Amino acid sequence: MQDEIYKLPKEFLHRIKALYPHNYNEIVHTFLKKKLLAFRVNYSKASLVEIRKKAANAHLKIKELKFPKGTFLLNSDLRQLQKTKMYDDGEIFVQNISSMLVPIVLSPVPGDKILDLCAAPGAKTTQILSIAENIDLTAIEKSRTRYYKLLANLKNQGFENKATVLIMDGIWVRKKFPEEFDKILLDAPCSAEGLFYILNPKSYGYWKLNKIKEAVSKQKQLLNAAFYALKEGGELVYSTCTFAPEENEAMVDWFLKKYKDKIELLPVELELDNACSGIKHWKGNRFRFNVQYVKRIIPDKYFEAFFIAKFKKIAA
Repeated sequence: MQDEIYKLPKEFLHRIKALYPHNYNEIVHTFLKKKLLAFRVNYSKASLVEIRKKAANAHLKIKELKFPKGTFLLNSDLRQLQKTKMYDDGEIFVQNISSMLVPIVLSPVPGDKILDLCAAPGAKTTQILSIAENIDLTAIEKSRTRYYKLLANLKNQGFENKATVLIMDGIWVRKKFPEEFDKILLDAPCSAEGLFYILNPKSYGYWKLNKIKEAVSKQKQLLNAAFYALKEGGELVYSTCTFAPEENEAMVDWFLKKYKDKIELLPVELELDNACSGIKHWKGNRFRFNVQYVKRIIPDKYFEAFFIAKFKKIAA
């Protein structure tokens, strides 16, 4: 194993080895290189056929993926893509493939009233709007800087008038929007371990166990808020870009116990070889829900580490 790996926090590496004893080496080596870039079609502005032709005319080196549909890996320099008209016009969006999975699991359909609870910078927000027409979408962001980035991405993709965008802390949606939404996406603030990259010390220099504890506290507040903003019969997708079981399976376990007969866990179905079930136990705690229903995305050269769970609020 290359020595650079040991620049990562020692405790973090110990945790990864405990989580994935059989493929530990493969996983930690993914932190040595940047992920291959990917982009998806913005269906509100262009078709898949049109983007294929425009990419070929721009002499981009790309590979089209079978899943998610409308997604391409970019083997050219990003600057070459950024010089294209389809990029300037918002006909495509550069986004990691793991991130693209979350709106697919949310499954928006025409007529849905949807809340994107932690929306900035807008990759998932614009994807939701791209794959489903005639939806009523509210996007919320707490940070003013990130809020303006969200607005810019919505404008570039042609959605500036197709979403209600609010700058507020998501924990207050329980009071502002009681039982109002058919579907809620909570891509939660997390310890972001899936974004670690050896050549960027800022991506992992902040990491401490206390950061996980801080994230857990915020995630519980947001899940509580989401529960009260969700209609009976409505669906909630919870996701993170971290490995930490405290923020993933333990959070699912806590949520199910807290609301007992008021919430149920739905299976997450993904057509991917590197999508696996959740873990059964961690640090002496055994999770009592069906861990096959949640999905962990194992990182590789183009997927980031991700966790996705889906819930349904049970009608009284």
